[in-house]
Amino acid sequence: MIPAVAQTLAEMLAGGRSLINTEQIDFNHPNQWHGRSPRLNLYCYEIRENQHMQQALQQTENPPNCNSPLICYDLSFIPTSWGCTALGEQYLLSEALTQLLPDQLLPEGLLTPALQEYGMLPLKVAAGGRMDTAALWNVLEVPLNPALDVTVTVPLNRHKESLLFQEV
Repeated sequence: MIPAVAQTLAEMLAGGRSLINTEQIDFNHPNQWHGRSPRLNLYCYEIRENQHMQQALQQTENPPNCNSPLICYDLSFIPTSWGCTALGEQYLLSEALTQLLPDQLLPEGLLTPALQEYGMLPLKVAAGGRMDTAALWNVLEVPLNPALDVTVTVPLNRHKESLLFQEV
């Protein structure tokens, strides 16, 4: 589930008219830049159960393609940019914001195959969001850097996900 959401976000950031390409995106622990070209880091820093969305889905008559109860999770990513100059970093982060901000739902066509059966997924982009950015940087032992807070809510079929983990 997490890699599928990360891949969807990366493809969204590198698609269309974006000046970001997939080679500039990584998912590792955010740390200072030590390379030749600027990069955008998409680090998943929090996984939280979304009971409000779960209750809303349970009240619908026909949850999407599902025969067993769904459990909803908010996956929070912290996109940050790293580069040679502060201006270059700001440019890359601005480009990410431009690509992510217009959509409040991830269209099903952009989703990786593992996520497509759930329909469009809620996407929330904020500068700061519910995290304390300075505290997060401190915990991650990373110098303070501008960041966004991107949260995607994913409903999962409990039975199907447990089968996937048994196959691995």
